[in-house]
Amino acid sequence: LDKRENVQNRAYGTDHLAMCVEDKDKVPVFVIDLDTGKDKSKILKQAQIKSVRNLLNKMVQVFEQLLEEVSSDEKKFEADWEETLPDDLRFALRFERMILEDLKRRMSNMDVGGLSEIKSYNEPPAIIGTVIQVVMLMLGICAEEELQEWSKIKTHLNSELLKKLAAFDPLAKDTKVDIHKANDRLKGLTAAEVKKGGSMPTYLLYQWVIDVISIIRVGETSR
Repeated sequence: LDKRENVQNRAYGTDHLAMCVEDKDKVPVFVIDLDTGKDKSKILKQAQIKSVRNLLNKMVQVFEQLLEEVSSDEKKFEADWEETLPDDLRFALRFERMILEDLKRRMSNMDVGGLSEIKSYNEPPAIIGTVIQVVMLMLGICAEEELQEWSKIKTHLNSELLKKLAAFDPLAKDTKVDIHKANDRLKGLTAAEVKKGGSMPTYLLYQWVIDVISIIRVGETSR
C-alpha cells in the first residue's frame, strides 16, 4: 500500500490484479482486487492498468464529493444544469465530465503536428475516416452530405479544430448533437479496434466522441 504498487498474481484458478486507489490528495483509500479471468492473453498491460487506476481514482473523487454533501446536508452545484437533476444523475454526469476534462487536457498536448499524419492521407483507412467524420458531425463543422468528401474534411484538421474540441460543452443550451446519427456512423466501432487500426490522435478523438455521447445521453434522461 505504501509503495502504491500494482500486484498481478494467480489465485483460486484465475488471474488477479490488486491495485491501490487514491483520493484527490493522492492518499490511499483502499485496495481493489480485479479478477481478470483464466485467459493469460487477458492480463492487463501497464497502460491499461494506468487507465483503470485513473478511472477508479476519479470515481473515488466523485464519491467523496457526494459524502461531503450528505454529511453537511448542503448541495454544491458546479453548474446551473445540476440544480434540476436527481443526485444519481448529477454525480454520474460529474464523473463523465471529469473524464472529458481529462481527455481535453491530453488533447491540449497534441499540437497540429499530431493531426498531420491523418491529414496526409489521400484516402484515410476506414477506422480513421469514420472517427473524423463523427467528430466533424458532432462539432457541426461539416454538414452530413459533406462527410464523404475527404478533401474537404481534412482542411479542418488544424489548430481551430483543437480549440473547438477544448471549448465544447456537451450540456450547453446551444449544443445540438444528434447522438443517434453519431452512433449510426460508428457502427459499433470499439476502442480496441481504433487503438489497433488508427493513430493516437484518432484514439483520443474516439474517446472524446464516446464520452460526449455518454454525457448527452445521461443529460437527456433528466429532461
